[in-house]
Amino acid sequence: MNTLSNVATVPETVRTPASIRKVVWAGAIGTLIEYYDYTVYAFLATTLATLFFPDMGELALLYTFAVFGVAFVVRPLGGIVLGALADRYGRKPALLVSVVMMVAATALIGLLPGYASAGLVAPVLLCLLRCVQGFAAGGEMGGAVAYVAEVAPAPRRAALTSATQIGCLAGTMGGAIAVALLNAALTPEDLHAWGWRIPFLVSAPMGVIALFIRHRMEETPDFMRMENQSKLEKVPTLALLRDYPKGVLAIACIGCCAMAGYYIPFTYFVTYFQKQQIMSAQMAGWSATLSMIVAAIAIYPFGVLSDRIGRRPMLIGANLCFIAFSYPLFMAMQTSLSWAIFAQIALGLFEAAYLSTNYTLYCELLPTKVRTSGINLGISVAAIVAGGSAPYLATWLIATTGSTTSPAWILIGAALISCAVVLGIGETAGKALRTE
Repeated sequence: MNTLSNVATVPETVRTPASIRKVVWAGAIGTLIEYYDYTVYAFLATTLATLFFPDMGELALLYTFAVFGVAFVVRPLGGIVLGALADRYGRKPALLVSVVMMVAATALIGLLPGYASAGLVAPVLLCLLRCVQGFAAGGEMGGAVAYVAEVAPAPRRAALTSATQIGCLAGTMGGAIAVALLNAALTPEDLHAWGWRIPFLVSAPMGVIALFIRHRMEETPDFMRMENQSKLEKVPTLALLRDYPKGVLAIACIGCCAMAGYYIPFTYFVTYFQKQQIMSAQMAGWSATLSMIVAAIAIYPFGVLSDRIGRRPMLIGANLCFIAFSYPLFMAMQTSLSWAIFAQIALGLFEAAYLSTNYTLYCELLPTKVRTSGINLGISVAAIVAGGSAPYLATWLIATTGSTTSPAWILIGAALISCAVVLGIGETAGKALRTE
């Protein structure tokens, strides 16, 4: 499956450093706010389990992660609808819609009654609002990375596009810090009574900031050129599935490692460390924060390296690290607190190497007219298979096998799938983005 034969050789538009920085900041800050909204739920999983699924024992946490996973099931629909909007009418309107939906749903979760006061209505409403979040998330990442990649110069594309992934980590980190601070400042009773609402309600003012930033965004020259030449597809999704199914499948498979490598170390471990009594809730939150800080710092240098040595070496290397070291690291984290923190940081660095490159590769695999739709659909499928299901599957594996190291096989399996596909793709670094 060689993609090089279809890579366009059109000259790049000259852009000023200031305009490029503006685009990068718009992409990064938008994803930061959206991913704070999307992942704070996972950090509050143990509290939400008792609020919305009481008297269910161990099943309460399983149900809570099932609701977490439901959002990922809806992601492909959001990816298709918002991706089509981005490919038909522009990147800017799609990114505005996604942030409004995400912020509104998150704030409303913070206003929900618990099971004790509303009965079954409470978990049903929680599930519905998570679906809205999933719909919005399905259209966020493809639009954000396409927006930055279409403006970034080819020699620096991975480095600049990786800023959107730094935004994701910063948003997830913000969720972890917020919950860790709540655990430190409040008693368990206060957290259960009202404190859990605060991280969700904070989303409202953050959303105003995101809307202000994205309202001032300009459309990308690549999209405007296609629009002026009347080369846009009336139904981008149909054109995508008809002409570029291999590209979507490649993105979905490559995305498996990215999704599992993100949601297990950065979100699931907060619950895992508590359940295995490796560390307290407060310490688990700070450990997750530390691992994300290290990963966020590493992403940009890895992106620079990707622009120099290519997409294939970076992704193959990261996949091999997950395959070779996931199980030993899971074994090591059972032995002491220090090893647990080290293992989380190590897995986070593998993920940082992956995130520095994979989304840039997605942009290089598809042409402008279906780029956002294809990325959204591909990563949404990966999110269902290896992202949203990862915490649920990890919890189920431990309960079924009795082995606390069994979640490592999720990372290994996802990396094997991703690595096999990367090996079949030609190098795309340094070339102009495809237009046809």
